[in-house]
Amino acid sequence: MVGQVASDQSRKGFARRSLLLFVTMATAVLVGACGGGGAASSAPAFSTQPEGVAVGSGRLVVAGTSTPFIPEGFNTNGVLYPVSYAATLCPQAAPLSATLVQYLEDTQAALTAPPLPGLAYNASFQAMVQDWHANTVRIHVSQGALQYEYAQGLSSYTDMARGVIAQARAAGLVVIVDMQAEKYGCTPYENGGLQKLPDVNTEQAWKQILDATLTNDKGVILEVFNEPDALAACNLGTYTQPDWNAWETGCGSEPDQGMLTVGQYLRSLAPDNVLFFNGQGIDFGFDGFVVPAGMPSNAAYTVHPFSYVENGSESASIGSWDGSFGNLEQGGQAVVATAWDEDFECPNDPNQTITDEFLQTYLPQHSIGMIGYAWDGPYWGSGYLVNSYDYTGNTANFQLVDPDASGCPQNGGRQLQQLFLSQAAAP
Repeated sequence: MVGQVASDQSRKGFARRSLLLFVTMATAVLVGACGGGGAASSAPAFSTQPEGVAVGSGRLVVAGTSTPFIPEGFNTNGVLYPVSYAATLCPQAAPLSATLVQYLEDTQAALTAPPLPGLAYNASFQAMVQDWHANTVRIHVSQGALQYEYAQGLSSYTDMARGVIAQARAAGLVVIVDMQAEKYGCTPYENGGLQKLPDVNTEQAWKQILDATLTNDKGVILEVFNEPDALAACNLGTYTQPDWNAWETGCGSEPDQGMLTVGQYLRSLAPDNVLFFNGQGIDFGFDGFVVPAGMPSNAAYTVHPFSYVENGSESASIGSWDGSFGNLEQGGQAVVATAWDEDFECPNDPNQTITDEFLQTYLPQHSIGMIGYAWDGPYWGSGYLVNSYDYTGNTANFQLVDPDASGCPQNGGRQLQQLFLSQAAAP
């Protein structure tokens, strides 16, 4: 999604703070391992993570069992910006300001920093698991960079993305690899704008990044394409319901276009990984959707319920959730929210009660997991969900105090930590 970069003051010193965090956490690890006269470390234990997941009985389950798995975690943009190919690819997409480029580079430097001493994963992933009780991370990858490497026989961006995925898996996190064609990844524009349906370029990007390590790992979920929109892709004009035929097979303007078309191709590359299919329309939901013939097995459906408050009414909001994704789940399909933040609706009364209903009651009742947007920048508004000064979020910036354009404080981080803690404590 296209967002506004955080303030320069937040950006400046990001690398310094990341280094400080790295040193602090590394020291803690070493003290726990070597100090205290043999006493055990007081650091929180990692929450239990499944080795793999599958779709079973209308929900995600731990692979090989009937035990439900509810994904809870964060999006990260840390590998999205193709530094090596920026001069080639970025001019073909939306222009990025120097401040935004620096922000993306800082974010990438933090996420790709060397693992902590004696561990196989980055400090960011340790914080996700230990301090936030997350069990899943959604990693955005650039379709443009991957397709470019596929065409040119290159691999530096691919290797970097695979390395970050490997660190996340080593930390015990289930990884959602999300194919992203929006501005931060510098995917070249299609027909003068953002590409809004997957096509042959998407297929080539998936072929580039997938290797045996990923396709043999059921702890890696593949999200076919981020935020498809047949209206924009096919110049359909206005509609009251999304055009699901165009969503499935495209509008004839590009080879191999459409979510179903590319999903079937992706299944041929990855026979055993769960596939995620993002909806369209408001909240990228599934109003009027009927599962089409030929939908790959082991598939689930993803929504982005940013506009989750309907007319300030709890009953109207619940009705909109039902139409967009709740009824789909009740009809026997696995559903996950792979992007959300309360910043898009004011968390002040009366909407706070609707937020509480949404997170604390509705999603758990429907076995719908929540992947918050976003662990790191760039971010729509004025900051991250997780405080960039301290991954544990235990300062005043935990509830990000800078208001957005509507004067509404961002409270998504606090809400998500409460949700993740409650899920981690559930039997």
